[in-house]
Amino acid sequence: MVKGAQVKPSTTKLLLQALGKNEKALEKISSQPFSERLGAIGDLPFEKIVEIAIEKKPDLLAKSLKAAVKTILGSARSLGITVDGKDPKQVTREVEEGLYDAILAKYEKKWEEAEG
Repeated sequence: MVKGAQVKPSTTKLLLQALGKNEKALEKISSQPFSERLGAIGDLPFEKIVEIAIEKKPDLLAKSLKAAVKTILGSARSLGITVDGKDPKQVTREVEEGLYDAILAKYEKKWEEAEG
């Protein structure tokens, strides 16, 4: 590791922190079938997903905010976190359909200003 380099938290850690949870919360539900696990950890608002995408910009290969958000939604789904009470897979489809374009537009300037 380069001296003085900051270690950035993982996407998993950021998602769990946003819910006020830690990795132990994952251990408790990891043996459950996915259908039972979805939503068991918690639910996040879509805007929190966008904020995490902006924070993770330097670590993502995404070229756009929309692509970065879809990446974070995938991570949320794999952890069993719902977004606005929905399966993140459904939210991803809605992002692709343009249902969240107004919210994404609100954060576009922050995305452009973020390092990465």
